[in-house]
Amino acid sequence: MKPTPTSFSCQTSLLVSLSLVLALALTTTTTKFQFQNTLSFSPLATLFVALFTISLNYWLVPGGFAWRNYPVQHHHNNEKPNAKLSGPMGWPILGSLPLMGSLAHAKLAALAASLNAKRLMALSLGPTPVVISSHPETARQILFGSSFSDRPIKESARALMFERAIGFAPSGTYWRHLRRIAAFNMFSPRRIQGLEGVRQRVADDMVKSAWKEMEQKGVVDVRGVFQEGSLCNILESVFGNNDKSEELGDMVKEGYELIAKFNLEDYFPLKFLDFHGVKRRCHKLAAKVGSVVGEIVEERKRDGSFVGKNDFLSTLLSLPKEERLDDSDMVAILWVSTLLPNSNQTPHSVDFYPWIIII
Repeated sequence: MKPTPTSFSCQTSLLVSLSLVLALALTTTTTKFQFQNTLSFSPLATLFVALFTISLNYWLVPGGFAWRNYPVQHHHNNEKPNAKLSGPMGWPILGSLPLMGSLAHAKLAALAASLNAKRLMALSLGPTPVVISSHPETARQILFGSSFSDRPIKESARALMFERAIGFAPSGTYWRHLRRIAAFNMFSPRRIQGLEGVRQRVADDMVKSAWKEMEQKGVVDVRGVFQEGSLCNILESVFGNNDKSEELGDMVKEGYELIAKFNLEDYFPLKFLDFHGVKRRCHKLAAKVGSVVGEIVEERKRDGSFVGKNDFLSTLLSLPKEERLDDSDMVAILWVSTLLPNSNQTPHSVDFYPWIIII
């Protein structure tokens, strides 16, 4: 069900919109009588009306104008073949981008329910067609489908090495290799059980932190306590004990911020729309991550302290030689592993999947 590039370009839609604006400006500067005469006799006014009609043909389609050329086959007996997916028409040019703010997941879920499109709903984020599912069984089929592994990722995620890590690598030999490592090594029941002591210690520290905050302030920032505890847990689970935990924590927090940052360039291929310099900051952070995490990997390899340990880094270094990853791939996997577990704490976590959104 992966779409092919649409033939209706953003530039064409922008031209039509500008024509519409000019037509409206013309009508506001003339009287009703003058407008009628202009409409009857002016070729320019006639052109404006024609462009307006054409633009409506592109915009007023289920899911918005990005879905103009995507008929979708349905396989249910009570549905017609080649029927369009249900979805909001959205705004010209922007589509449904105005919805992608605070609590976007709740807004989209409510919208899908109102349109009776919980299984699949079409949406336009700028010129990008998006499929949304808020139904468990449909979401399961999407997540287990081969098309999901080839979904596009946003520019900030690409710059932060997501496409080389588990869950985001494109389907192929490398992806299958990562999947085997994840299933039989990193996330095997024995490894998870071996990290129980870390989780217990972090939970005890969270209780102490909440108790101390209650005594000092009379209130507890529960969200802050959970975020700090989750960060400590994942850092130690991924890297084990090391003297760079504070620096790693700062980098992970910056990564959260950049992944959550809304960036129009993710939806429109125009560099000047990156108003916050997200791509530049992502490349700078990725270089720092490569240096710091690469140094941790080299130190662990030199002293051989990974033998018998259960953290992710030790697991990767303990793989047989024929299954071992390159250092650069190892850095990407370890880095993304620190970001994903807490990605649901970011305000725009729904932006992780620009083509398929699971609610």
